[in-house]
Amino acid sequence: MKYFLILLFLSYSLLIHAQSNIPIENTTSNESPSEEQLYTAEEQIQYSTRLNINKATFIDLFATRLLSKVQVDAILSYRKNNGSFISLYELQAIPSIHTDTLMLLAQQLYVPTLDTYKKSNLLKEGTHYSLLRWERKTQSSKGYQTNSKGLRSYEGEDYRLMYRFRSSITNLYYFGISLEKDAGESFNWQPSSKKYYFDFNSAYLIVFPKKIVDQIAVGDFNYRNGHGLVFGGNFFQSKNPSYWQSTWQIGNGFRPHTSSAEYGYYRGAGMQLKKHHWTFSSLISKSPQDGTIQPDQSISGFNTSGLHRTVSELEKRHNTDFLQAGGSLTFEPIPQNLSMSLEYLHTEFQHTLSPSLNYYNTQSFRGKAHDIIGIDIQKHYASGVLFAEGALSSMQGKSIYLGLLHNLSKQNTWSVQCWSANTSFQSFQGNIPSSASNLSDETGMYQALTLQIARKTTLAIGLSLYMHPHASYLKRGPTYGNEYISRLTYQIKKKTVAFIQFRQLQDEVSSTARKLIPINRYYLMGDLHHHEDIHWEMHSRFQIGIFDFELPEKSYCLTQSISFKHYQFKLNAQLTIFESSSWDSRLYSYEPDVPMTFSIPALSGNGLRTCIVTTLKPIQKTEISLKLSHILYNRTNTIGSGNDEVKGNTQTEVKIQLRVFL
Repeated sequence: MKYFLILLFLSYSLLIHAQSNIPIENTTSNESPSEEQLYTAEEQIQYSTRLNINKATFIDLFATRLLSKVQVDAILSYRKNNGSFISLYELQAIPSIHTDTLMLLAQQLYVPTLDTYKKSNLLKEGTHYSLLRWERKTQSSKGYQTNSKGLRSYEGEDYRLMYRFRSSITNLYYFGISLEKDAGESFNWQPSSKKYYFDFNSAYLIVFPKKIVDQIAVGDFNYRNGHGLVFGGNFFQSKNPSYWQSTWQIGNGFRPHTSSAEYGYYRGAGMQLKKHHWTFSSLISKSPQDGTIQPDQSISGFNTSGLHRTVSELEKRHNTDFLQAGGSLTFEPIPQNLSMSLEYLHTEFQHTLSPSLNYYNTQSFRGKAHDIIGIDIQKHYASGVLFAEGALSSMQGKSIYLGLLHNLSKQNTWSVQCWSANTSFQSFQGNIPSSASNLSDETGMYQALTLQIARKTTLAIGLSLYMHPHASYLKRGPTYGNEYISRLTYQIKKKTVAFIQFRQLQDEVSSTARKLIPINRYYLMGDLHHHEDIHWEMHSRFQIGIFDFELPEKSYCLTQSISFKHYQFKLNAQLTIFESSSWDSRLYSYEPDVPMTFSIPALSGNGLRTCIVTTLKPIQKTEISLKLSHILYNRTNTIGSGNDEVKGNTQTEVKIQLRVFL
């Protein structure tokens, strides 16, 4: 089947030709926003808050991920032909933007009515708020229980506490502070150990002086340029053909590190300069890391969990760091049509990096300094866009990443991406849609095809193939793998959308006898999303999974949710029934959460999961949210393992959040 699909895609590529009357890029827009769009809309509000629609650039609008590129082009074209927007309601004049999408855009876009550069108007024009979130599980795990000597594994209390302050005016500045303590971590003031009460302290300031100096970043930030071989960080790219747009969101410069993740960011300073067709960006960073230090004072690996609860975790906390410096030089002779970038990143470790020698990492990078240099080119043509990015790293590492996106017609789009890297290639900030986000010793290809087969029916197909020519983790020898996914979406009515999705993953691992054994995973999902009116919304979903490895295992999951909105009150409730033979055959189910966050719990075993989320705005500029989630397992006396083991078959989690807008 997979080879037939490959031949089909290649046949399409031979028939492709340029069509001057088709927009540069296009994707079909759904009547109802997806879960990923809804979450992304809230995530964007965390840092970029609201965009000034009259100053927003192509990258700014597309970064919302609520708009396809053809919709962004339509907005920019409307603004160019009709002048600055007077009201957001003017977006209704653009046929490709649906009312549901406009409602989400209203949370991120605004039309300025005041002079944002006057101090007296800063609070009125920008978005500024403080957020406090507390959460804990009512049943304490083994790590919090004292032993016969009165000691316990986890040093701190069993709750998570986080504080955030955000202040931003788009195209003027972003400022934020984050303080976080994970469950099990303690409160201590120990400057000598780089601990200042909370376990994780983060702050950022990004300003936009304009003119020649386009951006200045200080504190914790992310940087993206090109398509991900050199700069990518913890940016997520989905292989779902319905969300393939993320791959083409190239080089958006400096962005705040708003996540609570304690890795994958820069801590230092950066600057971006723009002059005519040239853009120059540079950064310098020194970020703390948790390393496993060997007797010879080398580092065998890094702990990226960010958890510091036990004695061993605390011993590794910020015991090393690495210095990073680099940047990019971009030339755009024709803005938004042709872009060429030269990228460079130098990484210097405080302790020599020396992974343990074994059968799969004999070619892994070892040393105290690492360099990577890359070239990225992206070209738009009449009905599509193509790119090529290549990189060289220390120890003769080589890689290449190619991509093409083409509009077969107004509503049909084809995309192909190919990549290859030798065993020595290493990129500490890279991230592309390979089988492993950190590309090394892999050759692969991903193709996505989106077809509107009827007025209300859309078919999306994605196929990924990859090969590891040498031994890798759990794989003694050359291995092959593939992933296939297809989704058929049908717009039943204006407010009702249904889809059915099939996904297959195939891989190979070594058995105890050192023989390669295939692993197959199959997933079938059905989804129905219905808006009764502006107040009521219902969502139904089923999932079926098969994990085929030596002995096949089956799993299923049924989910029903309902939400109600009325003025300053919002209620979400969800019920999930699941069954899974083991952790290997687990399923994931999206569930509602408090604003500014999301939850996709893993479901293993046999049981029932319920959750209720309420959000209330009792007084002006104040928002209170509460989430209660409860899980009940059948045929078990314990939950979890190790220090996370809980006696009994139930677990309840409480999450409270207070947000005050200034």
